[in-house]
Amino acid sequence: MHLVLLGNDKAGKIALDSLKKSGTNVDNIVFEQKPTNIMNIIIPNSKLEDNSVLHSWYDPITLNYTMNFSENLPITLPKELQDKMLYIILDKFLPVNLKFIQNISADKKICLDIGHIRFFEHFTKQYLSQFLELASFIQINDNVTELLFERLQVKNEIEFFEKFDFDLLISTKGKNGAFFLFKENGITKILDLAPQMIVQATDTSGAGDAFFSTTLREYAYATQINTEFIKSTFELANQSSREVLSHLGSRIEKLNHRQNL
Repeated sequence: MHLVLLGNDKAGKIALDSLKKSGTNVDNIVFEQKPTNIMNIIIPNSKLEDNSVLHSWYDPITLNYTMNFSENLPITLPKELQDKMLYIILDKFLPVNLKFIQNISADKKICLDIGHIRFFEHFTKQYLSQFLELASFIQINDNVTELLFERLQVKNEIEFFEKFDFDLLISTKGKNGAFFLFKENGITKILDLAPQMIVQATDTSGAGDAFFSTTLREYAYATQINTEFIKSTFELANQSSREVLSHLGSRIEKLNHRQNL
């Protein structure tokens, strides 16, 4: 069995206790002398396998804020990252996150994964719009669209996509696939794709995250976003989701694509 590492902090101890209570064998779990890694990720668009910068703002286990760079939350990028092509991944509309993306240069890609209404339900249209106007790539799901569109006063995905001029918008529909919006030759295109094979889910934890992260990886390497790219990316993302759905837990042991990078 693989060795599993947990941070030597309150979050790690809570996670370990939860596993014990569920009857999970924890013999191969050891504590590292560092905080538990629950984080937003900044990925340089060069070598995605290198030690990309990781920064944790919010810990969903303990509901506390965590800080990796310093005693204070950063509102600018570290100097060594300022000239790199980066993909900033956020799933919450916190004021510190907004201040951060407002202070980085315009060539950085802001990627939003909005998976639950609690991420935005307390914010106004004007506040949410400040985030979305800076976003390049966004994933939502059919559990959040009604309230999100009502809050932003848009009618549907097309109006949402065109209002904020995203590079790519994905609306996932669980086992029914996903709805992609993008521009090809300046024209808004829509692809409604369903998976060819629906698996019997063992555990749905992390399936949406697997879909998002795989799509984001393909987006980071894309030279252009077109119909061919969308279809290929959907197949890879759907494969990642199937792997997660087929076993307990949300971790994928190994992806079979991008092995030649």
